[in-house]
Amino acid sequence: MYTCINCGVEVEELYRRYSPSVLKVLKCTNCGSLADKYIEYDPVIVLVDVVLLEKPAYRHLLYNSKFESYWKLMLILLLSESYRVWAIHDSSTDPLKTDRFEGERGFSILLAHTGLSLGSFVIAVILGTELRWLVSQRRPRKYKATDLVRALIVGGCAKLLGLLGLVWQHVSHELHYALIHGYTMLCLLTAYSVVCESGRGGSLIGLAAGLLAHNYVSTWVWLPSFTQNITIVQSDIRG
Repeated sequence: MYTCINCGVEVEELYRRYSPSVLKVLKCTNCGSLADKYIEYDPVIVLVDVVLLEKPAYRHLLYNSKFESYWKLMLILLLSESYRVWAIHDSSTDPLKTDRFEGERGFSILLAHTGLSLGSFVIAVILGTELRWLVSQRRPRKYKATDLVRALIVGGCAKLLGLLGLVWQHVSHELHYALIHGYTMLCLLTAYSVVCESGRGGSLIGLAAGLLAHNYVSTWVWLPSFTQNITIVQSDIRG
């Protein structure tokens, strides 16, 4: 089954092929619009509409496209976010921050910490969404947790823009990342609303648990090697 990119209902087919070079995009019986106009579009146009937060583009990507390499997107996101944090602290003049992230081992530990933070975000969003369905009794018929995970990966890829701050050294890291974080939230809200068939308000409620979990883990939970480095540096400073 496919999905109409306009109204979100399931359709049996998106097009009919009459010859190797001729196909006709079918209309949705529910809304009367073309079930998926992006079938005839170049992937670059789909990407542009995803960047512009168009829900039809998200529905096409998540339900009707043949893209399956979400694990690669997740890996790229994990590496890029870890490198961004590592590069910022590596250039810091604070000896406490510099020592904590120094060397390849420091980057590996930071990579694991970033993975833990993102994993806690995804798990908390899924659990919060399941709790929401349990309370409201309005679970969408075609909702799947796997679709939600894929949507969160697509929405979270907006954080890749954070790498631009490393290229534009004259830009304030805090201001630049605040803007990226805001845009990432809009992408996550759009992706979540597509899968869970909810408005922006309901999507924000669904993402709240994940945001709290991610903020807690990324701020307060550190791996043992980090704690050891912090203790050693603090002892040296006091000595």
